[in-house]
Amino acid sequence: MESRLSGHDLGFDGADDDGEDSSPPAPAVYLQDLSSEPAMQVEAANWAEHNETRLYAALETLDERSRDIVRQRWLSEEKATLQTLAERYQVSAERIRQLENNAIRKLQQSLQP
Repeated sequence: MESRLSGHDLGFDGADDDGEDSSPPAPAVYLQDLSSEPAMQVEAANWAEHNETRLYAALETLDERSRDIVRQRWLSEEKATLQTLAERYQVSAERIRQLENNAIRKLQQSLQP
């Protein structure tokens, strides 16, 4: 154990040494990159679609104002500011922040397995 603690870190891509074979091979040498395999790409696409479906189902559990706040603040290309939403709903920016936090908490509870 002491030899592990006193040993040097090993870089992922390997060391820039002078050809010495005393160190073990770097992980980049023996780990495979499976991200380009068709099965992994299909699995990743299915997982993303599943998560998106769950998110939109969870959004439907919110009231319309909370849903709009979450969409404007997190899901739109141009994020709305608290002040912009406060003016739209004629409440304070602090109230919009509270509504946003409550909505996100409800979403998290809905998305838990």
